[in-house]
Amino acid sequence: MTVHSFIPIRKPSAYCGWLLLFYGMLTAQPSVRSITMEGNTFFSDRQLLEQTRMTLPVPAADISRFVASIEELYRGEGFYGFTADSTVRTPVNDSTMFDVVLYITENERTLVSQIVISGNSAFPTERLVSLMETAAGDPIRAAVLEADIRAMLELYSRSGFPFTAVSAESIAAAPDDPSKLIVNLVVTEGPPVSIDEFRTEGNTATKTGIIIREAKLSAGGMFDQQRLDAVRKRIERLQLFSSVSEPQLYIRPGAAGDTLSGGLLLTVTEGSTNNFDGILGYVPPSSPGTEGYITGNIFVAMRNLFGTGRKALLKWQRETALTQELELQYREPWLFGIPLSAGIGFQQRKQDSSYVRTKNELRADLAVTEALTVAVNVTGETVYPSAERQQFTVFQSEGFFYGADVLFDTRENPRNPTGGIRYGATVQQGTKRITGPEQYLSLTDVRNFTIQRFSLDADLYVSTLQRQVILLGLHGKYVSSTRLEVSDLYPLGGTTSIRGYRESQFFAAQFAYITAEYRFLTGRASSFFGFADAGYFSRPADANRSTPGQERSLYGYGIGARIETGLGIMNISYALGEGDSYSNGKVHVGITNDF
Repeated sequence: MTVHSFIPIRKPSAYCGWLLLFYGMLTAQPSVRSITMEGNTFFSDRQLLEQTRMTLPVPAADISRFVASIEELYRGEGFYGFTADSTVRTPVNDSTMFDVVLYITENERTLVSQIVISGNSAFPTERLVSLMETAAGDPIRAAVLEADIRAMLELYSRSGFPFTAVSAESIAAAPDDPSKLIVNLVVTEGPPVSIDEFRTEGNTATKTGIIIREAKLSAGGMFDQQRLDAVRKRIERLQLFSSVSEPQLYIRPGAAGDTLSGGLLLTVTEGSTNNFDGILGYVPPSSPGTEGYITGNIFVAMRNLFGTGRKALLKWQRETALTQELELQYREPWLFGIPLSAGIGFQQRKQDSSYVRTKNELRADLAVTEALTVAVNVTGETVYPSAERQQFTVFQSEGFFYGADVLFDTRENPRNPTGGIRYGATVQQGTKRITGPEQYLSLTDVRNFTIQRFSLDADLYVSTLQRQVILLGLHGKYVSSTRLEVSDLYPLGGTTSIRGYRESQFFAAQFAYITAEYRFLTGRASSFFGFADAGYFSRPADANRSTPGQERSLYGYGIGARIETGLGIMNISYALGEGDSYSNGKVHVGITNDF
């Protein structure tokens, strides 16, 4: 791009002014008390001071930067013959303070009069001109013209012409009027390219067809840069690979003619997708006459069974002698050749010596768009009171529930987001039928009732400085019915909710809490952070168990880290809850392994 410039010729008074400033800098630290501008008509004095962010008084050394900023403003508006001279006046009473007079010569403004585009055949000139912000009657701005050229290249790359080039051949004054500019752009159109094949590298476990399927690529279409830009994000969101490179275009050997035959190369590095970890411990008897017990955690996650993207999970956890949980899940992706997955799940939890709750779930998820997924689910639940207890705990019951989920996720890297939002909501309704125990059925007149459930999870990620992210989250759950037992309530407190309290320390019919984290990213999936959680919960009274209702506000704060391991992402945090001192803070350890 060629733009004619003019070298300003300064008057002798300007040299005297700058020499006086230089002399003052040798003898003291001079400052400019005032700036008076003469000769300016396009910009007012106030506009020049505001747009250059000049606040008086300023060090004398800043005047040269001020003049350069004014020159940039004028040239941005087409005043290529702009000049500025100055003189300096020294106040009588203070030899370190100077008054500057700036003499501005704007000269004639030069604007675009015509845009000429040549070399284009795939698109008419009118289509290309319509993409440009540069227009007749405007001054030439280099940044705007560069953006115009990028817009043309994007149009060509979306339409199968990846080898097209656009250049500004010349920007010159019109022969009959030096105040008018003619912009000449030359388009060099490369041959169109069709994508006829795909290749992958680095996938030692995952089948090539699975990668192509998840990338949503099909052979036979024309090259489209816009579609390719989304390929890497799609593959990364699978969380099967530790790294994914940008797709590379190659031309097939022997390709010639009006349309070239090409292919795409996707290079990936396999990640840890099939994980096993476990820890077992023995808690000895606490007193004579008691028994010790085995405690621990076994976690098996297979998120890429046989390299097909199928998922399976097994989790066993024993928290105390009387509390343990078993969970099994399996998910089959891409049913009927569409982004529809089906999953089954089984969960059983023994809560203290009160009851055993079993849940069987069947669900189907449909990816509507890149960011939006909707799902439906059906769940069967049974609750059995413990036979070891000689007093009432909960009723024996059976329940059947159905519901829907929605998930909207724009995070670029779900493992360690630097931006985007994640919003999920679940609505579920069902019926519950009390079937026993026989000796306690007289405690209730209503044995069939309806239960509604709702949950909400919303997280916002905002990047601040380099490799630093703020997380703001809002979470809540709600269950409603004419009768609620402890087995219907939600556990609250600990690693996955409000930190600073024991795991599942509270049970709530409804709760909501907010969380804030400031993260320092240390790796692709690792970070350390400071956090604060605050929330509120309530639960109704249970007359059968002589348990009063409860309402309470909670808060917790502390520091933590997310560490990438072979098992998954390990969360470790040290948290203080209400009334805690540093000596009795809580250490939370958990595994994040998206299934």
